[in-house]
Amino acid sequence: MVFLNAANDLDDYSELNVNQMEQVAGNPNVRIVVQWKRARYWAPRNSWTGTRRYLIKPDNDPKRIVSELVEDLGDGVDMGSPDTLREFIRWARANYPADRYVLVIWNHGSGWRSRALRGRGISFDEELGTYIRIWDLPYAIRPTSQDPVLDVLLFDASLMQMLEVAYECRHVARYIVGSQESPPGEGYPYHEILLPIVRDTEIAPREWVRQIPDRFVAWYRTNFPFYTNITQSAVESRQLEAVANRLDLFAEALLSKRTLYMNALRNARLNAQSYSSYPEYRDLWHVIDLIKQYTDDADLIQRGNALQDVLRQAIVSNNRADNNRVRYSYGLSIYYPSAGEYLGRYNNTALSRATRWDEWLQVAP
Repeated sequence: MVFLNAANDLDDYSELNVNQMEQVAGNPNVRIVVQWKRARYWAPRNSWTGTRRYLIKPDNDPKRIVSELVEDLGDGVDMGSPDTLREFIRWARANYPADRYVLVIWNHGSGWRSRALRGRGISFDEELGTYIRIWDLPYAIRPTSQDPVLDVLLFDASLMQMLEVAYECRHVARYIVGSQESPPGEGYPYHEILLPIVRDTEIAPREWVRQIPDRFVAWYRTNFPFYTNITQSAVESRQLEAVANRLDLFAEALLSKRTLYMNALRNARLNAQSYSSYPEYRDLWHVIDLIKQYTDDADLIQRGNALQDVLRQAIVSNNRADNNRVRYSYGLSIYYPSAGEYLGRYNNTALSRATRWDEWLQVAP
């Protein structure tokens, strides 16, 4: 199920990605359905606009879409609404029942937070000025306990592979795949990442998601070697409670030792791997490494090691481009703003309610 919101400046890449899906389609036991929105301001001249649902059909012509138009929803569909996402998922399940389900959310993304000038969590519909907040995703994807858990949730969007996002979605999908960085507009090479499940419908979801980061990075290394913003990882959701528990204990120690290591803790934050135009997003593993290194405190080292132990269990696979820009990307980012820049709406995240990380952020040097 691909929720493809191209009502924005990414429209050019929507045809590329749908054509890639057509290249790999053909196994009758794997059905790819797309809800695709295009808006007049961004769509090419003479192309269709509005929102459509397609069943992907096989075709090797990269310049033409041959997939079956199943339903034309017309104009005015709000792809920035959690209700629209929920309705698409339920429609797809009712009309194309399966043993396993994958959901791709295709659009811009900004991790857990929104930006003042271009507010969004994910799936920003620029025609209507709406977006889906991260804490609305569970309601949209699995509103009741009777709705099945997704096997895989993939974010074809920027900056979504954060602990805050994954923890929010821990009950809606068994595996979560995405990028810590802002990937290129080309997004996922769908003909590459879907190939394993098209070739072998019995492949275990864990094995499939284990392959995605390597396939993603390899394709960009071959086709766009000059891109420096390539990261990809897969996370197992059932491990995230343990990660949150260890993060809470790590935050407890940081709170108690704040005044002992002011400069060391400040430098650890400043020097940790950050992403795109969001310097407050830091790689969690690298943060722990630097705090251990700079403080050389036995308790922080012990708790940091314990947190890294569970991160090692949660991160199924991880890969990144061969360059210094994303060198210290280990699979999950976390919100770690500069002193005095904590955003109160972070309290809306499930991770802030489950841990003392938010308390640490409000006093961290």
